[in-house]
Order: sequence, then structure tokens, then C-alpha cells
Amino acid sequence: MTDTRTPVQVEVHAGMDAVRAALDTGVGDLVGPERTSPWSVDREFYRPELRVAFQDGHPVAAVLTTGRPATAATTLVEPWWTSAPALAALVDDVVDWARRRGDVALKWSTTEEIPEVAIDAGFVPLTAPLGAVGTEGVRGAVRWFADIPHREPGYYAQTTMFTCGAVAALMGAPLRDADGFAGDRDDRARELEYWRRASNYPACEPVGLAVATAEYLGTKAIEVALDAEGPVLVEGYDHFDLSFRTELQAESRRRAGELGLVQRSERVAVAEIARRVADGELALLLIDEAPMHGEHGPHWVLAHASDGSEVVIVEDPWVNRDTGETWVDTHELPIALADLNRLVRWSDAGYRGVVFIGR
Repeated sequence: MTDTRTPVQVEVHAGMDAVRAALDTGVGDLVGPERTSPWSVDREFYRPELRVAFQDGHPVAAVLTTGRPATAATTLVEPWWTSAPALAALVDDVVDWARRRGDVALKWSTTEEIPEVAIDAGFVPLTAPLGAVGTEGVRGAVRWFADIPHREPGYYAQTTMFTCGAVAALMGAPLRDADGFAGDRDDRARELEYWRRASNYPACEPVGLAVATAEYLGTKAIEVALDAEGPVLVEGYDHFDLSFRTELQAESRRRAGELGLVQRSERVAVAEIARRVADGELALLLIDEAPMHGEHGPHWVLAHASDGSEVVIVEDPWVNRDTGETWVDTHELPIALADLNRLVRWSDAGYRGVVFIGR
């Protein structure tokens, strides 16, 4: 039988005010509160857009798309549909838009099963996280727009505000055939123990993190690059708070020399980061969160894959649940080099801290 219905037309409502207005005009009642609840979370800084597919004047599919600025990824959040063809048409529209935007990855985030429509559209299920801080029940899939062969790390989200360096290093450990997180009740103890080894209280500074990683992995194939004179990550401290952190960093440098780790004082270019990661190294990157979140804060991520020239793929331990993020957003996160150049810096001085983990 011939389908005489009109083709699907997609309306886009960009920004949280437009999303809420669209939900209030009847789409929300049709879809239901369980599905629209995650769409209604305030994600204003994260490019929220509600896409509604209409056929013969009736909504037949809808999805919220969102994604961090300064990244090359977009996530489809809890798609709704009345039929598989309607969903397929909406997904095709989103895929075309994501390609035009320059995305490297398009992700699917849902508390339900990943539908066949997504698999047929090229989405590949992501491995369930080892720990995801309140978003463990979410399932994820990804469609890559670039061919970057790599091994998918096991994902674990930091459980404190200050253990990002430890978590990033531990997520990289299995890629070096060492123990990392196990997905069991002892994982938080592993997280805190590693942080205690590397910490400058509360932050992990580059040399201390490099030393802890070398000792944990039992290797000298560690290189730390930091283009700053004197102690780092001590902005805002004075008197005793400054002096004891300065002493700890001096001890970290002494220990790095004792271990034979390479210590570089020149600035590392992001092109070098991409090239070395593409060649099989890992890189722990000290970033400023402002380009991705709109607020300054020092943070560590793990770069574990790259095409060598245009993009790196990172694991970000931080899931911003207050803005609706889940582990799907922060796992296997591609970043273009121009954005990486803005991210990998800290303080008004803009120094760059990188820890390379060789093979």
C-alpha cells in the first residue's frame, strides 16, 4: 500500500525559553512528563534545541539535542516517536545538521533500550560505565563521523569535586594493561587512594600527578610538561597554605628526577598532543573548564585517541548532573584542536600542564 502522508517536517526550537514554550504548546502533553522532564532541565549554556517532527500537522517524533561548547559532539536526549519511520526521519535530520555543524560524534542518551532505528542509522552502543554518579541507569550509543580507530576506555565519573586527576589517570591505566576501576564497591577507595598519592591539596598539580602515575604503573615512560616557573595551582593561597603546597611541589620535582621522568619547561603545542596520542601515547591534560561550562576551574581529562591532526578524544571525569548531563556526554568526547588550544591552559598566566604516558 502506498503511503499517502506528507513528508515529515522538522521544527527547531533553540534555547531553553524556546524549548519550554514548545513544550507548553501541546507537545509536552502529548509526549508526557516522564520524557519531557530531562528536556526541561536548564541547559542554556549547552546548546539546547528541541526538534519536533510533524506529519500532516501532527507531532510524530521529538528529541532534545544538547552538547558542551568547545567540543565536537552533540547528544540526542530521550527521543520520542510514534513510529519507526517518523523517528528515522527525525534522526536523519539531526545527522545532517550535526555534520554541517562539524561534529565528530553524535550520541544517543536514553533510559530505555537503544532502538533498532538508531542501530540502522549507524549508532554503536557504548559500554556501560564502571561508575556514573547517579546516571548509571542511562544507556548510550554513538555515531562517529570520523574514522578514528581506538579502544574504548571504561568510564568512571569522579565522586568528589577534587579527584579528577586521579580518576583520569585510573581510567587510562587499563590502556596500559594495569589495574584501574573495577566497577565494584572498592572503586571509590581506589579513587581516593590515588588522589592522596598525587594531591597538592586539594588539586593534583602536573608533576605530582606524573610521579603518582609513574609509581602506580611502574614505568619511567612518563613525561611531564609545564611552562610555568614556581609552584602552580596555588592561585589565591598565601602564608602557610602557600608554603606547604610549594614544598610538596618541590618534593614532587625531586621525586620525578629520582625516577628519571622527563620534565619539560617549554610549552607543548596541541598539535604535538594530537600527534603523540595518535601514535599510541596517553595524555593527562590540565584544562580550564570555562570554554565548556562558562565558569573557570582547573580540571584534568584523559586524551586517549586522535586522528593526529584535527581532533582528540577525551574522557572527562566530571558529569554536570545539575544541567542534565549523563556519562554519555562525558565519555568518548571529541574536541577539535582549536578548542583544545583554548582549553589546555590555566590561570591568568595561561600555563599549560600535560602528562604524557608512553607505551
